[in-house]
Amino acid sequence: MKKILIIGGNAAGMSAASQVKRQQPDWEVTVFEQGDYISYASCGIPYHVQGLVPKLEDLIAVTPEEAVKKRKINLLLKHEVVAIDPEEKSITVKGENNYASKFAFDNLLIATGAKPIKNVIKHPPSARIFTVHTLDDSAALRNLVDSGKIRKCAVIGGGYIALEMLEAFKDRGIETHLFHRRLSLTRSFEEEISEIATEEMHKEGIILHLNTPVTEITGKNDSVIIEANGKELSFDLAVIGVGVEPNSALAAACRIQTGIKKSIKVNEDMQTNFPYIYAAGDCAETKSIITGKPVYVPLGLKANKEGVAAGVNISGGEEKFPGILGTAITKFFNLGLARTGLTLDEAEENGFRAKKIAVTSGSRAHYYPGSGQLTSLLIADMRDGRLLGAQLAGPADAAKRIDTYATAITARMTLEDIFQLDLAYAPPFSPVYDPVVLAGRVGRKKVGK
Repeated sequence: MKKILIIGGNAAGMSAASQVKRQQPDWEVTVFEQGDYISYASCGIPYHVQGLVPKLEDLIAVTPEEAVKKRKINLLLKHEVVAIDPEEKSITVKGENNYASKFAFDNLLIATGAKPIKNVIKHPPSARIFTVHTLDDSAALRNLVDSGKIRKCAVIGGGYIALEMLEAFKDRGIETHLFHRRLSLTRSFEEEISEIATEEMHKEGIILHLNTPVTEITGKNDSVIIEANGKELSFDLAVIGVGVEPNSALAAACRIQTGIKKSIKVNEDMQTNFPYIYAAGDCAETKSIITGKPVYVPLGLKANKEGVAAGVNISGGEEKFPGILGTAITKFFNLGLARTGLTLDEAEENGFRAKKIAVTSGSRAHYYPGSGQLTSLLIADMRDGRLLGAQLAGPADAAKRIDTYATAITARMTLEDIFQLDLAYAPPFSPVYDPVVLAGRVGRKKVGK
């Protein structure tokens, strides 16, 4: 019987723990979780604040009781791992009473996730200043919004969480402001897609402060003060959503190698430079399927799949994680935004002779109710027409076509191949030329067959 220790009880950690118990039910698997919850959907927090998800518990996939009783996992909540000794094969853990204990392991998985970037904006401790990362954040935000005391709020950042929180607050009847340090939103979107998103914000009544960096927030009674462009603006609530970084300091402190953005270096088997120590999820780097180079992109599906791979390999099996494209999608009111693969800048930086192709078409047959305009941006290599990236903006349901593009990039398809795809047609779902096929048709003419 082996002793398997896992640091972190969310996506990667619990996926690995469950996998090991399936493969090796007699092994002892212990999960250490610093907080009160495991296996929760942090991506659902905006929808809980908005009220679409009624109860906080609805965001939990596996309860601690289920983990212990059904999956036979040893679970220690409110236990913080403070040190790892790779040579001794042990970890030091502090429990609720702050008493330190040592635990020995045969294999260790580090699944400590990511943490909100905080050092770019100075602010005092305040019950009115939030990051959006844990269920505790969600509960406190929801309670504050439900209290009726919030009439004006600020969201700082230009990424997915920031967009989703804008909708959540606006839908709750709160005057909502967005502060972002650049004119365009997240760098993972091309400017054309970003402009469509900002137009939607104007349409929905979001007050924009673009090209307006925020470096400090101060508090006064029940308000927060943001200084921007020489003016002091007062709000009842501020959410800082400027991104996350890998929670890797524990690993780095014990000579486990880190790489891009200080994320933990791993191979395809999820092993670190100590082969009996694994890392998975938002604390770990992976590689781009297109370039083969290391990337750091924290994503829920990546974390779960890496946890499964780590669990299989720890159990004595063999499963490699091939990397990612960075496929992501979000909804802002009625607008869907999605992306996969490389941006134009990334493609050029990696030596591709890249071209951007923009196509706007109907999402359904023009005569069928509910049709809207879908903008497709494709990034392709001019030399052979190979698809390198895709981005979409349009009706929310239409943006899920990004999955077709992700599949095409994984298969190394060209624009000619995409044009020849035999995709389904019926008026409620698409025009005769589905937007994907149409983009391939337009694109192949611009790069050559």
